Amino acid sequence: MNEPVKEEDIATTEVADGAETNAAADDAVDPASTVSAPDAEATEVHPAEFPEAVSRPNAKHSTLERFSDVQVDISVEIGRVTMGLGELLQLGEGSVVELNRDLNEPVSVMAQGVQIASGEVVVINDRFAVRVTEVASVDGLGSEELPTAAGAV
Repeated sequence: MNEPVKEEDIATTEVADGAETNAAADDAVDPASTVSAPDAEATEVHPAEFPEAVSRPNAKHSTLERFSDVQVDISVEIGRVTMGLGELLQLGEGSVVELNRDLNEPVSVMAQGVQIASGEVVVINDRFAVRVTEVASVDGLGSEELPTAAGAV
């Protein structure tokens, strides 16, 4: 790396007309002058070689299959509401918050905050569950309607 030049290291010389010149600047080497052209006879040029691409059947499925062990948080959204901070502060035990979704409207199944499906709320052995009725389109994979007998999520 180049070290900074200190003022005391710069020698000045007087030229015939009385002007001073900077000796450090005169000694500087132009980097372009030190580059030499390669020997044309020693340089060999070859085209790039790549292995032949092999197409796999159902490539989209196998690509996603790699991620089958990744854990994703799933939530079910039954509705939303926007309320003022004053209303929010007045909420207490027994308060009722009315949501913007009808009783028969499907709920949203969310993965990491993104809707991946819709479904209906069911009860299995005293626990809530969701029967998926429609899977949302993901990156052009298409939306598919699932039969109502589909398993609970």
